[in-house]
Amino acid sequence: MGVIATLLPVERCLLRVVQAVSGQHTVVPCKSWDDVFKACEDEAVHIAALDLFADGRANFDRVRQLKLRFARITLVAYVTFTPSRARDLFDAGRAGFDGLIIMDQDDSPLQLKSVLGQAEARGVANLLRNRLGPVTPATRDAVLVSITRAHLRLTSHRLAEILTISRRALLTRLEQDGFPPPQKLITWGRLVVAAQMLEDANRSADSAARALDFPSGSAFRNTCQRYLQATPQEIRAKGGAAFVVNEFLRVIGRT
Repeated sequence: MGVIATLLPVERCLLRVVQAVSGQHTVVPCKSWDDVFKACEDEAVHIAALDLFADGRANFDRVRQLKLRFARITLVAYVTFTPSRARDLFDAGRAGFDGLIIMDQDDSPLQLKSVLGQAEARGVANLLRNRLGPVTPATRDAVLVSITRAHLRLTSHRLAEILTISRRALLTRLEQDGFPPPQKLITWGRLVVAAQMLEDANRSADSAARALDFPSGSAFRNTCQRYLQATPQEIRAKGGAAFVVNEFLRVIGRT
């Protein structure tokens, strides 16, 4: 299981996170920013769900320090919205936050689970974003959406809908840029996110398969062999998400 560190002074927010990730992640509650840093040092924390205003004001200095010391951590802001905080929330993305949850608006267990998953995938998408080279906007967006929405049951038709382009046009753009067709691209996206999950030594291949809606652990292992010629354990040993990203770039001739 993965580890989520939280800095959530409002108790019901903490309880909602615990409920949303029960059985998939361990939650480490923190009472201060110092506790968050200590948790990240002592545990294999891969997500931090933080009330940006835990000190009464937006503490961007601590956020930047956290990102500098733990570059691969995924940050999610879980806050109460007030009009006076609008500018700070706008700046949160530039400060390094990968996701935003507004208390009592989009924090049902299902919504929380979705936001946390998408934020984690958005973090790993940055491994690839600047290495795609010169491609059409539709191709770039297709690659990134395949990663950031890997938790959803994407189909080639749904991917095209998200990109507001016809499936035929998407296929043409991908072919012109030397990328796999939509369904294979979606599988690569799921493999990138699965590999990030496997970076957690306590997370099993079956757990990653369930989180990404593979039909079974065996189906996930077969996909790893077909696309990467590696087992989940070998993917973990070779660097996790970074290994899969490098293999994807090699396949499309962008190394």
